Amino acid sequence: MKKGVIHLTTPILKILIVEDYKPFRRFICLALQQRAELQVIEEASDGLEAVQKAQELQPDLVLLDIGLPNLNGLEAGRRIRKVFPNSKILFLSQESSPDVVREALILGAKGYVHKPRAASDLLRAVETVLRGEQFVSDGLVPALPSTVPSLDLGSALSEVVARAIELAGADMGNLQILDHQTNSLHIAAQSGHSRRFLEFFNIVRPNQGACGAAVSRGQRVIVDDVADDPIFRGTELKEILFGEGIRAVQSIPLTTASGQLVGVLSTHFRVAKPSRQQLFQITDAFAQEVAELIRSKLYVVA
Repeated sequence: MKKGVIHLTTPILKILIVEDYKPFRRFICLALQQRAELQVIEEASDGLEAVQKAQELQPDLVLLDIGLPNLNGLEAGRRIRKVFPNSKILFLSQESSPDVVREALILGAKGYVHKPRAASDLLRAVETVLRGEQFVSDGLVPALPSTVPSLDLGSALSEVVARAIELAGADMGNLQILDHQTNSLHIAAQSGHSRRFLEFFNIVRPNQGACGAAVSRGQRVIVDDVADDPIFRGTELKEILFGEGIRAVQSIPLTTASGQLVGVLSTHFRVAKPSRQQLFQITDAFAQEVAELIRSKLYVVA
């Protein structure tokens, strides 16, 4: 070795696989072998065994099924979090119920992979979770606050905004409802914005800003950098966003299953060019679920 030259080695990341169906455990092992830094240190086939081995081996990551014998995966996950909170948990399950997905994430799991998508999602999910970020397979929708009768619409939409900010890794965000009579957007819930911002964007017309563009185009609008995007060029909007410390924006139209546009969900970032993978953690299915919530509370069903 030449003097003064330092050779860096990639740290080995220890993984515990918990899955009662042996062929699928084999599939997971083969998939993880594609990354030299990922080492499967042990396998388990039931929930109680998973908790015991997690405590003994202290893995960096636990890949955990939900439908396990002796102790289901959700309860096993809770116990693993207690005995060794440093382990990251990634669920791999056939279960796609919004309530189950939400419960898995609430208990502290960093990700949730739907088994039918495992071939395409598994490695991406593992890498994302080990970076400390969250991963949820596209199409899986954590249960919305509409399922909690005690919450009024305002509280429910505030929770939606908080969830969107978390999913996208954003710094602030808001949800606007579309007034079909005036064809304008009005802020119904927000987090992190100043009074000046809220007053300026309380009423937004089509093609005004990223949210207005989302209404006009009927699709997700991503502004990687407010400084040079045509949407904001030469407008007062740009100065308002800069004053708020905003450098990037994502606006998603909220459209029901029947195609009715009811609002826009926006997330804002203090850094330019946020991760596209993180942005798309807010799935179209999630946006549609929010749209159905708004429609059920504010609009007459046709």
